[in-house]
Amino acid sequence: MPPEGLPEFAVSGRSNVGKSSFINSCTNSTALARVSRSPGRTQLLNAFTWKLRGPNEGAFEARCVDLPGYGFAKVSRNVRESFAEMVEDYLLRRNSLAVALLLVDCRREFDERDRALVEFLAVRPGLEPVQVLLVGTKADKLGAAERGLWTERTADMAGIARRDVFLTSTHAQIGISGPRTVLERLAETLRPT
Repeated sequence: MPPEGLPEFAVSGRSNVGKSSFINSCTNSTALARVSRSPGRTQLLNAFTWKLRGPNEGAFEARCVDLPGYGFAKVSRNVRESFAEMVEDYLLRRNSLAVALLLVDCRREFDERDRALVEFLAVRPGLEPVQVLLVGTKADKLGAAERGLWTERTADMAGIARRDVFLTSTHAQIGISGPRTVLERLAETLRPT
């Protein structure tokens, strides 16, 4: 990893949730993060330096860290376990980590692994807790009424504020302002004082 210094945000979630597509959507790129049909292709911590700009103030640099997914991945058990070790070490020891974007596929329930990650980030011995922004991906797979219900239900299940839950679909351009809104919230949270 690059040396600490810049404020950091992590992009996390299950394998095949759409982390790479989300990163590419946020940066108006098609190839910054590698997109694959098979789960588990991200096997390292990938760090990108971004310029963030809030609605009212100038730009500043922050670091986006793309984490390997958890859960199902088409890799051996030993490789999956090494993902877990590497990610846990980063989340527990990285002082500059301030925000985690937890991506959840809207078609799946917010489950115990997702909840465990939120709780894990809230208590880091000797370090500040990490704020979690929850991003529902693949929102085009839900009807309009289901989207509102999903947002409320998921915020309750995660134990986070409704304003910190966003819906997006990079495929169908539904909620495409979602990534922009997420980035504006990141800028508010990470902006150096």
